[in-house]
Amino acid sequence: MINIKARNVRLLALAGAASFTCCLFTGCQSTLECGTWTFSGTPTGNSFPLTDTFTFNPANCGERCDCSQDPIIQMTWVYNEDEHMNVYASDQPQGTRSDANGWAIDQLNGWAYAYYSLQNNGTFAAAYGLPGSNGKPSTLIDAPGGWPANTFFCAVDVSVCYSSKTCQNKILGYYFWSYFLDGTDTGQKFITAPAWKDLDTEFQKAVAAWDAWAPTSGTEDDGTATLPNAVQLPPLSDL
Repeated sequence: MINIKARNVRLLALAGAASFTCCLFTGCQSTLECGTWTFSGTPTGNSFPLTDTFTFNPANCGERCDCSQDPIIQMTWVYNEDEHMNVYASDQPQGTRSDANGWAIDQLNGWAYAYYSLQNNGTFAAAYGLPGSNGKPSTLIDAPGGWPANTFFCAVDVSVCYSSKTCQNKILGYYFWSYFLDGTDTGQKFITAPAWKDLDTEFQKAVAAWDAWAPTSGTEDDGTATLPNAVQLPPLSDL
């Protein structure tokens, strides 16, 4: 696990909560949402088992698109307040692929693709959630945990059209979820909601960090196939 310094987490957490409260009461600019998110999960002990689904409906954002696969890319920000350091959501060396604010694309060690459940052999792992399509939910299954007390975890799930003749590599929606481990190392839910502006910009920075790191990653072997290095993402943009 690689650590890097970051800004004070309490200030970031309060800023995020204040921003979310502003959205509730005064309105703020949301990110693109060409569909509907359904989030379920409850912190249990140290971990947060959850399922996040996105059902794509291009009419929700006034667009036309026939997408046959829309997996999710997840970026995460994890910070331990006692150590004043970012920590990371898997054992892959993310400190070398994080953006300047400590956000990184979340992926397991040995997995070459940035899409959350896409294995090296080109198939999707059902245990981590399968992609959907128009009207069929795309699913992400996660259970972060294992960090010490006073750790904050934030994630943004981004549904992307992976396979389409008309809108491939288009972003379809963004969702923010988070929890924190209190002083007794017990998980507490923090904010879960459709994402707001600036998080989409942060996602592009995390993608750029992944793409800069990927050619230097060395061999990636997830047990399904071995690739010479991680795979860069193509340019991604909102539908």
